[in-house]
Amino acid sequence: MRPDQHAAAPSGDDLDDLPRSVREIAQVIGRDAALRLIGQLPTCMGGAPGKRSSRVMLYVPKKLAPDHRLVRILGAEKAMALVRAFGGEVLQPANCRRIFARYRDEAIVKMLRAGAGLPMVLSIMRVSRRHVVNLVRANEMTRGDEG
Repeated sequence: MRPDQHAAAPSGDDLDDLPRSVREIAQVIGRDAALRLIGQLPTCMGGAPGKRSSRVMLYVPKKLAPDHRLVRILGAEKAMALVRAFGGEVLQPANCRRIFARYRDEAIVKMLRAGAGLPMVLSIMRVSRRHVVNLVRANEMTRGDEG
């Protein structure tokens, strides 16, 4: 998806743009927590040769120790909600790459409009100069707005 094709990122309880596999998790722990969780999961490559893609997997245990990684990521209350809903299951939620890209691009535009310089944006966001230039054009920002 090109930078100018991103719609504004929904927030709060709006789950419509989430893939079904992520929506199921978000209905239990909320949209923001579900996206935070997926962003913290390790990725693995899967699929047939020539059609490989990045995937995330999550085993939800039936019981949680207080120092379990889910508790550290989500907090005890939300981690326990996941256990009640999915305990003992291996979940394979979508990686949400497009959603994360939309949030990243919005953050880049906000940084530039707030006066951040291009080198700082490139360093923090780890994107190419070309990507930032495309965002500037797509958001009709002047060259001075970009830093």
